[in-house]
Amino acid sequence: MKKQAPKLFIVFVLLAVVLTVQVQAAAANTVFTLLNPPPGGVLELAVGESYTFEVLVESDMPFLSAMALPDQYYPGRGVFFAGSDIAHNASSARLYLTVTGKNSTAGLPGGFAPISVVAAARYKGGQTDVSQFDFQVFVP
Repeated sequence: MKKQAPKLFIVFVLLAVVLTVQVQAAAANTVFTLLNPPPGGVLELAVGESYTFEVLVESDMPFLSAMALPDQYYPGRGVFFAGSDIAHNASSARLYLTVTGKNSTAGLPGGFAPISVVAAARYKGGQTDVSQFDFQVFVP
């Protein structure tokens, strides 16, 4: 009986290691697609005009949350974003992010405001996948 206990312990430890490796190897494959990018990477907006970006998040595993957020090199200059968008507990989602022309970008270097739409998905176990879509915005 005493000889079986160490063997049983070793079997349980090996089983735990194998299961841990399998769980860690099961990483999600996430695809982020910007469905309506501005032509040529430049978005032209008049003051007060808005444009809504649409990001499709698709995964082979359910995510805890997926989110679209703005990123601006010159925050508050030329354009502003109306918040962010989030989806919970799904394996696909369409996220929307609206930008509005605020004032002229003529005073910025090159006359454009560099912006990005950033999308991310968070999974159980701490995995996070992120994608960034970069543009320039021109407001006359």
